[in-house]
This record gives sequence, C-alpha cells and structure tokens, in this order.
Amino acid sequence: MQFGQFLREQRQAKHLSLIVLAERTATSSSYLSRIERGLRNPPSPAVLRRLAQALEIPYEQLMTQAGYLNTTLHEEPISYGGINHQQWQEAMSALSEEDWTDIWALIQNKVARRKQGH
Repeated sequence: MQFGQFLREQRQAKHLSLIVLAERTATSSSYLSRIERGLRNPPSPAVLRRLAQALEIPYEQLMTQAGYLNTTLHEEPISYGGINHQQWQEAMSALSEEDWTDIWALIQNKVARRKQGH
C-alpha cells in the first residue's frame, strides 16, 4: 500500500477532514492532500511524528509505512557507517524539517557525484 493511501485511510478512520488534520499537525491541507493522492513523497520524520500524534497511531508505524524504517531493523542489529539503529532513530527524531531538506540535498549531490564517477 502506498503511503498516501495509508494516510488517507487512517485520517478517514478517525473521521478527520484534511483541514482539521492540517491544523492539528501545523501543515497545510493542500500539502496533506498531495501526499494522500501520491503527488508528494512521504513527509519528513518530524511531520510524521505530528501526524502520528494527531491520528493516535504509533510513530514507528508511520515511519515504516513512509519507508524510513525497515521492519527487519527491529529484528536484526544492523549498523550503517558504524551507527546503530537506536542512534539513527534518536538522531532522526531530533531533526527539523529544514534539516531534512538539507540532508536530502546532500544525498542527491552525493548520488549525482557517484554517477559521474567522483
């Protein structure tokens, strides 16, 4: 199931309009609508945290649905670059939306440079 569809189902199950959910999460209803329609990627973990609170569902469930967490991470101790899962989770939850924009730009730059052979 796509993240947007999952988000819409959760919102509708709570009988919330896009406007009410937007108000409760300090986002815009048009932004949430684009996510639900699959026109935008899943939001940052900071927005997902607010959505989880507003929808009264586990944050980890939204993180997994959005593709930030792999369910096997809870079963197998995996580290990335010497950083374990718990350290990643703590760091991710402390980042702002602006931080995530910067990180995404850095990742895109790294990928582009690798494709060019740098």
